[in-house]
Amino acid sequence: PLLLGLLSDHFGICSAWRTAAQDSSSTMVFRHTYFAVTALLASAAILASATAESICTLSDSETCAVDSLTPSDDDGSVLIYPGGYTRCAFDDYTDSVTTFSTNSTYFFQVFPNTNADKSKLMIFFQGGGACADEDTCAFGLQCSLGASATFTTAATSSSAGVLDRSLADNMFKDWNIVFIPYCTGDIHIGNRVNAAYESGIEVLLGNTQCLGLDYATHMNGYNNTMAVLDWAIENYPEVDDLIVGGESAGSLGAQVHSAKIADMWDVKSKGTRFSVLADSYVGVVPKDHPAAELLVTYGACTNDFGLSEDIVAACEAGTATTIEMIEALLEAQPEGNWLFIDSKGDKTQRYFYALVDEGILGYPFSDLIFEEYFFSNMSAITDAYQTVSSRITTFYVEGTKHVFLADSNFTSYESDEGLLLGDVINAWLVSNSSLNTGATAEPTTGAPSSTTATPGATTNTTPGSASATTSPSGTSSPTATSSPSASSPSATTTSPSPTTTAPLAC
Repeated sequence: PLLLGLLSDHFGICSAWRTAAQDSSSTMVFRHTYFAVTALLASAAILASATAESICTLSDSETCAVDSLTPSDDDGSVLIYPGGYTRCAFDDYTDSVTTFSTNSTYFFQVFPNTNADKSKLMIFFQGGGACADEDTCAFGLQCSLGASATFTTAATSSSAGVLDRSLADNMFKDWNIVFIPYCTGDIHIGNRVNAAYESGIEVLLGNTQCLGLDYATHMNGYNNTMAVLDWAIENYPEVDDLIVGGESAGSLGAQVHSAKIADMWDVKSKGTRFSVLADSYVGVVPKDHPAAELLVTYGACTNDFGLSEDIVAACEAGTATTIEMIEALLEAQPEGNWLFIDSKGDKTQRYFYALVDEGILGYPFSDLIFEEYFFSNMSAITDAYQTVSSRITTFYVEGTKHVFLADSNFTSYESDEGLLLGDVINAWLVSNSSLNTGATAEPTTGAPSSTTATPGATTNTTPGSASATTSPSGTSSPTATSSPSASSPSATTTSPSPTTTAPLAC
């Protein structure tokens, strides 16, 4: 109670929390509420049990060549353990009190075409939460949160949604798919090791058995990804169609790695059709916390993503925005076809916005940014991309759902324009231009367009208020509605109301 009181005075935690900590029963309520809210914050992870029967371990004498593998009978996949520099965030640990469990061993999953047809390849990045700073990336806090940890800490396999070969309407059921599991909390791009760290916040959760264990945090997403890509290019060097996709945190990973992957497969000179499929993460962050701050936290700025020297410098300085970095990747690969799938009020993306904005002490985040404010900033980002490339398609769904491609009925989701996701994906797979009405800008190779405001840019009005909404054009909107954008002609919103509950589990 004393520590909570001190933190309340120093960090401005609401007085209700301070009062709750002054008696043991209220403290238990605080802890349980904290766990529940944090559990709901964790981004979507397809936590299917590892059902693949076929396993291969890479070694000096074993290359795990795809032609030599025997996929499992249940889901048609193979698990490959690459070894080397791959690993998950934390060393192996199981906590009997909180059920928190980690496994350092990394693997990836391959779904080969049953007829050995290698013409179509999709590389798909798994989602599973993220950390945002030194506090949330540390073992002590994640362990103390237990089953409510904010990111996945063990590699897991899946056969859901676009990976499910048994779905009759799954347009990817005959594709070769390389599935990249996620267990590092760094949106698949990190490349640093943080020494064990405890800020003192962990004590509030009461799980003292998690403290003082000296577990470093290995943000190893970049090395894991490169190990998978090295295997993939060796086994699928010549393809006619190449898709880089991902969900939630994996959506950001797919976007950031897109230009490098296109370069590895030399798609331009080979005439390979190249596409990026981004499910449920665009990258709306607070104006005073540019996206580059996250890359600095993950040690990712100098990784080989194909970014120009000036963007790398801005990233290292912590000033580069989502728009600036992704536009640079679009310009590096102008013939790529992109599809963004998002709900207009995605609650998980809004919770991560709050985590970045307020830090872990902002829980329980009772005043999320309004859905309209979030959507106007998200559409401002994709609108900016459409000024750089004429091949950007957006699919917006009413509501707060997070992640669509992991569902067995993913083809049946309906957009705000009444279009079915399955129909849009099928059309997108053969189109070389945006499917959105009015999105006809020609690709450019010059400086970024004027629509490059920091994602989340606002007027001086307090975010969350009805008049704080930024329109897709980057100007302040005097009302609580978002202006229709070129990528969403029918986008309209209702009067905003404060969000005071945690998001549904993903």
